[in-house]
Amino acid sequence: MWRRKVLTCALQNHPWRTIAIRRSSSVSSAIDSMILRSLKDHYLEISKMAPPPVNPPTPFSVVKGALDNNGPVLRRSYGDEEIRISVMRLANILPDAAEADADADGDIDDINQLFLHVDVSKAGEKESLHFLCGLYPDALGIHSVSMRLKFETLDSNVVSPSYTGPVFE
Repeated sequence: MWRRKVLTCALQNHPWRTIAIRRSSSVSSAIDSMILRSLKDHYLEISKMAPPPVNPPTPFSVVKGALDNNGPVLRRSYGDEEIRISVMRLANILPDAAEADADADGDIDDINQLFLHVDVSKAGEKESLHFLCGLYPDALGIHSVSMRLKFETLDSNVVSPSYTGPVFE
């Protein structure tokens, strides 16, 4: 009990200890106000930015139920033609040789491949023109162009009656 009294008297007789405490609190409040001002400015800048559009470009529409199955499918009519665009993603494609050549740490870079399927068909026709394209970070490559049965008439049991690949001579 005597020790407490001595400590409280010592603190009362040495005001320099309380001044140091007050300075640190004023410094922290100044830092807090600078941080709050910076956050407010950042929030105002972000609120002025427009978010990216959620819907596809205006002439296209998303086919209902397509997102649940294979991926997004866009559809558009242009004159008497119907254009259908779908994207297929193959994730983590890596040949066996590349797995063997992995880093010493065991890190393997994931390789993703994106394919773009474009079907162009005319009303009343049984077949459509099909483009298979590969999407790369800096380019778009057309892998094949072929005539196929329309997507709506294509059944899993139906086999194409004619060869749809290139002609070899």
